[in-house]
Amino acid sequence: MRIGVIGIGRWGTKVAREYLALMNERVIDSVILCDINNSMLKQFFDVAITCNKLDDAVCRVDGIHICTSNHTHYEIAKKALGSGVHVLVEKPMTTDHNQAYELVEISIEKNLILQVGHIYRFANAIRKIKELYENDYFGDTYYFNLTWTHFMPYMEGVDVLWDLLPHPLDILNFITKKWPMDFTGVGRAFRRSKLNEVSSLQAIFNDGTFANIHLSWLSPIRRRVLEVVGSKRTALVDCVKQKIRIYKEDEEEQLEVEVNNTIRDEALNFIRAIETGKSNFNSSIVGARNVEMVERAISSLR
Repeated sequence: MRIGVIGIGRWGTKVAREYLALMNERVIDSVILCDINNSMLKQFFDVAITCNKLDDAVCRVDGIHICTSNHTHYEIAKKALGSGVHVLVEKPMTTDHNQAYELVEISIEKNLILQVGHIYRFANAIRKIKELYENDYFGDTYYFNLTWTHFMPYMEGVDVLWDLLPHPLDILNFITKKWPMDFTGVGRAFRRSKLNEVSSLQAIFNDGTFANIHLSWLSPIRRRVLEVVGSKRTALVDCVKQKIRIYKEDEEEQLEVEVNNTIRDEALNFIRAIETGKSNFNSSIVGARNVEMVERAISSLR
């Protein structure tokens, strides 16, 4: 099997290294890396096939992993699917839900795998929380808190909700199998005239459960935190370090979780999906619904 990685920036470099490791383990046959900027490819000249044009990559692979800027996802994915190539595209799937559902339809029509890079679905800590939730470990779930913050240097053209919100929304859907019915919240831009750099949202579900979601590009503290507050127990999760603390009245304990390599597991899942024709964990429908939810969240802001 031949896999291409499109876009070798900060994230694409990490993704490329995992596929190269899988190639060295003979899980896949070859890796082709594509970026319009040769300087991004330099580090891989001796270990992978490289190219600057999407067409050159698409015609030589069975599947591609798209790691380019959000606004390019639709066109690249559409070209690949149209060429009979399986696709794993980083979140958000697109920045327009109509385009997202169009990609879903193309993949179904051509019987191709289309997955979305909702990476936290592959984290053992999040999978553990899902298992506990399904087994009534928390009792009645009162609410969720999710905090996604880091400092982002000044930039134009991207809303913080498109960058950060897909992860909290997907984690909530993965755990509960539900999507919010409504959003309310505020968003602000402080260093520019428009497009939010910080937002505090409340996502409201049909069963009365709600989730408080705080997003920021202005905080110097990097946080990827999930809190599940229930009638029996509360969990506090560091989603990157995959640490879970459980609180029950005056008692507190750390749950043992094996920290896994989420990028590798996501890549393996994509490879297996291509081999079997069956897509698990991060389907295109979930990706398209996620795009729809981000749009609704942005529209709800005051």
